[in-house]
Amino acid sequence: MKKLLVFLAVLLVLGATFAASQPVPGKKFELSGSFALGGSNFGGGESQTVLHLPVRFGFFIWKGLEIEPELFLQALFLDEGSRASYNLRANVAYHFGTSKPLVPFVLAGLGTGNGLAIGPGMERLGTGVTLLNLGGGVKYVIGKLVAIRIEYRFTHYWVNKFESGWVNTHELLAGFGIFF
Repeated sequence: MKKLLVFLAVLLVLGATFAASQPVPGKKFELSGSFALGGSNFGGGESQTVLHLPVRFGFFIWKGLEIEPELFLQALFLDEGSRASYNLRANVAYHFGTSKPLVPFVLAGLGTGNGLAIGPGMERLGTGVTLLNLGGGVKYVIGKLVAIRIEYRFTHYWVNKFESGWVNTHELLAGFGIFF
């Protein structure tokens, strides 16, 4: 047990020294947006296009640790028209200190909303969606003001309307960030 505690303490110290910076030193805020565009066709029926558009305003509270409230918009485009939903998410992101310009990050968060894009349609559920949001990615910092952002998101939705009570989604998002 003592060896395990020593190992964990050393790991914590090394982790803290490895992750001792934020993407752009001296900048406390980040305004960023991303998008994912996908399409699908179920059983030869009508095809659909889904647009995911998260917009977030981040605040660096300590070194590489950032609080990122996020509005995650989803739009589904069908032959007979379009549908939209939103999720409000509270994310915490951690940026690992590396030699710039590449800055890897991980994030986790919770949220709620009125729907999600799944299967052959958009499920608009009032306020019946609760979610867990996990992900990671990399930012490519350009100068001291802008970063290109590529990330993966896994989202677990708890939805009372479905028999299973939950739905999982995976998204690959690309976007940008502006630091100030």
